[in-house]
Amino acid sequence: MNSQERLNTALLHCERIRHELLFSYGWISKEIINEQWVENLQSDEMKKERVSAFCARFGKFQDYFSDKVLRLWLEAVGEYVGTALENFSVAERVGILSIPSEQMVELRTIRNRLTHEYIENEKAFSADVNAVILMTPVLLAALDKLVSHYQAVMRKA
Repeated sequence: MNSQERLNTALLHCERIRHELLFSYGWISKEIINEQWVENLQSDEMKKERVSAFCARFGKFQDYFSDKVLRLWLEAVGEYVGTALENFSVAERVGILSIPSEQMVELRTIRNRLTHEYIENEKAFSADVNAVILMTPVLLAALDKLVSHYQAVMRKA
C-alpha cells in the first residue's frame, strides 16, 4: 500500500472517530462547566461516564489526527515528516491549523492530564475540559482543511 492509499484509509478511520467525538461534544458543549459542575460529578455517575467518554474520544481523535493522519499527509504530499511540533508547523504554514503549533503541543498536554489523571482539582479540571471543548471544532476543521489541501495537491499532480 502506498502513502496515498494509507492516508485514504487513515482518513476513513478518522471520520469514524470524528463521528464518536461529535456525539459526546453535542451534549457537553451545552454544559456550563465550572468548579461546582465538576464537584457535582462525584454524585452523578452517568454524567461522570459521559465526561470520561468525551475526554477519551477527544484524545483518540487528537492522537489519531496528529500521530497518524498528519504524518501520512506530509508523506503523501512530499513534505518532511519530523517531530510533532515540526509537523504542526508545516500544517500551520499551509493553513490547515488555525492555531499556533505550540498550542497544539499544549493541547496534547491537556489531553494527557484529562486522560491519565483523576479529578483532584475541580478548577484545573474544569479549565481543561473547557479548553478541549473549545478546541474540538478547531481540530475538526483542521481535518477538513487537510482533506481539502490534499485533494487540491492531488488534482495538480
